[in-house]
Amino acid sequence: MNIKTELDRLNPAQKEAVTCTEGPLLVLAGAGSGKTRVITMRVAYLTHLGVPPGSILAVTFTNKAATEMRERAQSILGGKRSNGGNGNRPVISTFHSLCLNILKREIETLGYRRDFTIYDTGEQVSLLRHLLSDLRVFEKSFKPEEILEKISRLKNGFKSPLKGGDDALNAEALSEDLFPRYQEMMRSLNVVDFDDLLLLTLRLFREHPEVLEKYRKRLRYLMVDEYQDTNKVQYEILRLLAGQSKNICAVGDDDQSIYGWRGASLHNILDFERHFPGTRIVRLEQNYRSFGNILAAANGVIRNNVKRMEKCLRTDRADGPKVRLYQAEDGEDEAQWIADRITRIKYERGLNYEDFAVIYRANSFSKPFEEAFRTARIPYTVVGGTSYFDRKEIKDLAAYLKIISNNSDGLSLLRASCAPKRGLGPTATNRLAEFAREKSITLLEAFKRAKEADGLSARSAGTASSFALLIEKYAGLFGRRGEMGKTFRALVEEIRFNDYIGELYKSQEMAFKRMENAENFIQSLFHYEEHALPEAEKGPTLQGFLEDLALDGNPEEKDERPFGVVLTTFHSAKGLEFPAVFIACLEEDVLPHKKSVLPGEGTEEERRLFYVGITRAMRELYLTCARFRTKYGKKTPSTPSRFLDEVPADVVRKIERLEPEDPERQEMEAKAFFAKIRQMLDD
Repeated sequence: MNIKTELDRLNPAQKEAVTCTEGPLLVLAGAGSGKTRVITMRVAYLTHLGVPPGSILAVTFTNKAATEMRERAQSILGGKRSNGGNGNRPVISTFHSLCLNILKREIETLGYRRDFTIYDTGEQVSLLRHLLSDLRVFEKSFKPEEILEKISRLKNGFKSPLKGGDDALNAEALSEDLFPRYQEMMRSLNVVDFDDLLLLTLRLFREHPEVLEKYRKRLRYLMVDEYQDTNKVQYEILRLLAGQSKNICAVGDDDQSIYGWRGASLHNILDFERHFPGTRIVRLEQNYRSFGNILAAANGVIRNNVKRMEKCLRTDRADGPKVRLYQAEDGEDEAQWIADRITRIKYERGLNYEDFAVIYRANSFSKPFEEAFRTARIPYTVVGGTSYFDRKEIKDLAAYLKIISNNSDGLSLLRASCAPKRGLGPTATNRLAEFAREKSITLLEAFKRAKEADGLSARSAGTASSFALLIEKYAGLFGRRGEMGKTFRALVEEIRFNDYIGELYKSQEMAFKRMENAENFIQSLFHYEEHALPEAEKGPTLQGFLEDLALDGNPEEKDERPFGVVLTTFHSAKGLEFPAVFIACLEEDVLPHKKSVLPGEGTEEERRLFYVGITRAMRELYLTCARFRTKYGKKTPSTPSRFLDEVPADVVRKIERLEPEDPERQEMEAKAFFAKIRQMLDD
């Protein structure tokens, strides 16, 4: 790679961001300004200066973004794989992957075993149900999901705002009471949750300076993508890693900070100069995505926020068509109008359905669009549907793998023992759990020694011990190199899992689909064995497979491109772009949401959501609202969102329901036609 040639392809601001390598740097990267290119070019430039690749760390938030950076860096560095932590590869990963890799090496220092597993939200909720049951607290009084959210906020160092009177106070008190019990139970099971991946790493660095110093020496140049989305714990990890050299480059956009509800701190980016004295700031304001009128709309809206760092998107592209604004009669009319417009634009412009997106505030608004698109025979994909791991058959099979990998994981053992059912009911499993506590042994060991437990029938004891032997058998088989996929298939066949699914679902079509999901899960283990990066001398491991699944989701599905028009929320749309975008349901109490219209930062975050939606559009942008919206089965008058008044009037054109011709588009097409004729005559 000729580094000078590559640098010359950057605009001046991008080049400054790439070549400023020492000390703290804040790159304010506006939407569509090429920030990923800047980060990967910084990796190449540092390597060109003689920095060992393994000393360079780049972290981001999504696996998709990390994969894109990794592939670009691999291309720039001449084909070397840019993952992992040895001296020949930059470390490019998500925050959670980075912390997981650190904990895999160091977690024994904190009293955990290295074979720990990661619990997802569903497993955390199951654990909380057990704890609530032990306290004789009825689930109808306190939902485990709400308690889990409060515990997460407690773990991350900030409390939930109390609303709703005594019930909320009681829920808060219960959460504080459950918190130490929850943590102790997680530790006894040798499992961690996603919060723990970050918190345990921070604790490791704070309590063991020698470990922190080891990673400071190893990772000397830090780059952080989407810095506006970092929370307090992530900031502290980065601050400790940066040390005295403070070679940290934060790339982000405060105008796209939209995750305050899950702990992201806007002040991390706003206060970066105070946190890291001597910071140099570079603004990337050149947009390569959108036409001028779309950017004018975005700039006009976001400048109304007070808590932001000044920047203004600009482009060398034409102004393009004006932003269209349509006020429908109601939600059904709005959905039908958008369906009609998509059909018309598709054929007029020669676009594909995948070139369109409909963006709204919450998934609950998707229904009328789905109905209108089905009627119009428009294919579509709803982004943010059921997670792969929320499917029962996948959770059941994953439970087998988790107890095989981590013999302390009693909850996974209980789930696996009931899929398929073996006659071990709640009475038997509760007695086995008591026996495990009495003898200070794992639940798996209690299953194995079930015949020693008092109050257990001979049949239940025999079933439990046989199941424990099955788990032990496959734990040995999974240890064989290169045979995990075959072993998993043998396990699924031995427990007759497909017969179990067939009995579980009356619909043959549904049962077949569930069996297909199970087969895909088996295939994903074969895929992992074939493609996973080796872990030291061990090669691919079952624990490594479970870690990948916990962090990445289903490897066979995560990179699939949606089919048809994309229906998505603002949050899920972040990072995407489409030639034509429809932002729908733009009314007060929807955007801004009624719960956000309070003193403070709530309304500003809602405005940032709107800004993110606008900047997804490349060529055409449509904004829609309705005079009436159906709420609780009743038509209720709606008021257009205040944000619509903030879009500059000179870039907006209001349109009516029936609009047979588009004079603006006709004028543009006529100009293009005559320009083409003139070019032909000149040639």
